[in-house]
Amino acid sequence: MKLSDAEKFLLSLQPGKIDLDLGRLRRVLSGLGLIPPPFPVVLVGGTNGKGSVIVFAEALLRSQLRVGAFIKPHVYRITERVRIDGQPLSDDSFAEATGRLKKHLDGSDAKVTFFEATLIVALLAMQSAAVKLALIEVGLGGRFDAANALPRVLTGITSISRDHEQYLGSSLAGIAVEKAGIMAEGVPVVLSRGIRSGEPDCREILQKLAALKRAPVIEPGVELKRVGGGLRPAHQDFKVFGRLKGLDVPRQVSVNQLGLYQSRNIEVSLALASRLAELGHIKPPLSVPSEVSAEMPARFEVNRTGAGWIVLDAAHNVEGMRMLAEALQEYFPGASPTLVFGCQQGKDVPLMLAPLKGLVKRVVAIELPILHPMPLGEVQDGVREAGLELRLSGQAFSHQMSRLLGEVKSGGIVVVAGSIYYLGSVAEDLGLGSASHPGLNQ
Repeated sequence: MKLSDAEKFLLSLQPGKIDLDLGRLRRVLSGLGLIPPPFPVVLVGGTNGKGSVIVFAEALLRSQLRVGAFIKPHVYRITERVRIDGQPLSDDSFAEATGRLKKHLDGSDAKVTFFEATLIVALLAMQSAAVKLALIEVGLGGRFDAANALPRVLTGITSISRDHEQYLGSSLAGIAVEKAGIMAEGVPVVLSRGIRSGEPDCREILQKLAALKRAPVIEPGVELKRVGGGLRPAHQDFKVFGRLKGLDVPRQVSVNQLGLYQSRNIEVSLALASRLAELGHIKPPLSVPSEVSAEMPARFEVNRTGAGWIVLDAAHNVEGMRMLAEALQEYFPGASPTLVFGCQQGKDVPLMLAPLKGLVKRVVAIELPILHPMPLGEVQDGVREAGLELRLSGQAFSHQMSRLLGEVKSGGIVVVAGSIYYLGSVAEDLGLGSASHPGLNQ
């Protein structure tokens, strides 16, 4: 099987409706020898920050053991979803694992969805690579997510905010309950410092639900305070306060990811590593380097192009847009960038764009045929309602991107955000990356 055949097969598994029966998935996993998994599993859930926590944890742990990771969605190529020791899975390995899944399904009446299938492909590839630990990103919600079918030794929850409200509802308390669904009986759970207290008190909700499952709650034992950073090379510097068992953490660390929110994600990664040391999955003390390199595209990713900049950011909900706004103020103070924006159906565009008002005055609204896009007219109406100016309306997408690229080369700044599903395609049209089939970004 070639990678193109694997992609075609996986896309063919899209269901007519969401099936929340985890028992069905467990039977498939058992048939493939993946329950129990042949390696310890760590699940990471939450609204924002899951992928970043995983890549930072991966960067910390791989000095001691072979680590596998499952992250979604991808930006450029479907193979990005599966990582071995920090590198995307090779085309051949991805296709081989997909072929094993297809052979199993062809010999049974079992049915799986696209997301379930990509998770299974990741687990099969990790099994073949003989990883010693798997870091798994939870998808939509948590309680009924495919990843929740896996036994795990540790969980982490990064944040609670509004997103996917058509599925999870608009109540923060209700969303917290859904995210808490990944807590397992007696399994420790790390709660990010970024999970807010207040009204409702999401932290208190998670703590009470953890108590019901006798899941020990782990608060980050260190706090990171940002002391500087820059664009060339991209880096942030943090002072580290506090100590963690099983880790040798320097008093200051530098990372190559720019989002101001990354301090909280790094704290969670460190707490996960500390508990893994206590549980005996890594040998203490784990030495944390003073410079941490973690590859994760489109998390306030800045690209110098000519005299200007192109920023790719995975912000796709109100909280993500607020964090994007903070980063723009930090790194491009006083600038007035152009925003390329599109989103999925069900999003509240004026609410999403509200944090960017006063920072971004011009918006290029787009609609690409990727996973339930919001029609262009609705996106444009939302931009107007948010009080932002529309640019290049009515022109072909390729012409819009060509015009924007010319502006960037002359010193302009373009920010692409609103839906991670669009990023690879837009980046390619702006001369960055090498987008694969955009229809696979699910």
